[in-house]
Amino acid sequence: MTKSPYAGFWRRAAAFVIDCILLSVPATLICLPLLLLSLGALAQVPNSEDLAAASLVGWLFLWNILAAVSFWLYFAWQESGPRQATFGKRLLGIKVVGSDGGRIGFGRATGRVCSKFLSYALAYLGFIMAACTNRKRALHDYIAETYVVRADFSAGDDLPDTPKHLVWLAVLTALAALLFTFGMISTIINAEATAEPELSGRASVRLLQLASQRSLLAQPLEENGFTFHRNMDGYRAIRNTEAGYALYLPPGGNKVCCEELSGNSCTFTGIEACY
Repeated sequence: MTKSPYAGFWRRAAAFVIDCILLSVPATLICLPLLLLSLGALAQVPNSEDLAAASLVGWLFLWNILAAVSFWLYFAWQESGPRQATFGKRLLGIKVVGSDGGRIGFGRATGRVCSKFLSYALAYLGFIMAACTNRKRALHDYIAETYVVRADFSAGDDLPDTPKHLVWLAVLTALAALLFTFGMISTIINAEATAEPELSGRASVRLLQLASQRSLLAQPLEENGFTFHRNMDGYRAIRNTEAGYALYLPPGGNKVCCEELSGNSCTFTGIEACY
């Protein structure tokens, strides 16, 4: 072979898009009609909003399971088959080979499919690696020890080295690290933002309970990150963190409000601020 045997990035990307479009059909044809039928039936039942929401979640879960199984079998079965390529790859004239240049087995093809999820987790950077690495390999190619080559490649042909674009590889690596760090920070922030309204809601209920049993607040009481106490002007649950707020219930009142402490805001608690 006189020219490079490796498939270029854009050809691989086009083949992958074609395959994903094809893969979306089976799960959609199975789940969408059934989802519409179940929602239509529930619409005839009074006060069925919760059931409808549960049905939607259930069907979406089933759709994702079917999509994942279809994705695995489609890629693993076809790339380990006689043609060594999915339908999209066959249309673009490329195929998958092992480190010896020959056909890979179903087990290795399965490992290649599973390792693609790591490329997804890195915001598709694992796929973009195919544009700037030696022998045009994506991250899942390195993990599974595979190559994507032109369809006319034979097992006896060479798998020569190609120029590396080390600067772009360094940029991709740095970008992947930044995205991972940003994702972790966002996950932590979102978890805290979701947890605080739940905690303050429980504390509000607990404050109402304790206010109805005054003897229980003769001394400050610490529970679930709050200190509950009673004084002359009412009842309070002070958050024991840097969150900087307290829940307040006036004497004889039945509605808890949020007091802002140290210049902090009550907006993230889900409790209306005191005025």
